Amino acid sequence: MKKFVKINFKRSSQTRWSAKHVAVKALLNDFPDVVESLEELKKTSNASEAKYEASSLLNAINNYKLILNLMIWANILDEINRMNIEIQKQDIILARSVSLMDGLMKTLQKMIENLMEYWIEEAKEVAGKIGVEPILPNK
Repeated sequence: MKKFVKINFKRSSQTRWSAKHVAVKALLNDFPDVVESLEELKKTSNASEAKYEASSLLNAINNYKLILNLMIWANILDEINRMNIEIQKQDIILARSVSLMDGLMKTLQKMIENLMEYWIEEAKEVAGKIGVEPILPNK
């Protein structure tokens, strides 16, 4: 994995939003490299367990719906993280915190209202880099 991916992935924290933001953003930014490293591992590993795990992970992540959800989640976490950093500053006052929370709610509401068209196009770009058909299943 280190041969293809520039950073070390860490587990997402159950409690810290900033850690979730870092974990999701890292995966999204290096998604094509992660896929490439898993394909290489699947082809070249001598360990059958490693080949099986790489194959299973590839089947799970070579999925347009996953890419789309990852992009949406990364951007939601980006907004939350930005606000989180601001409200943790020592010189923050309550009125500013309330204003930041209000701004976050408005931003998230705009994302909900205008979400799909924009994110579908963004996800198509990532999917194209790894050869995944940008098709959402109809259910």
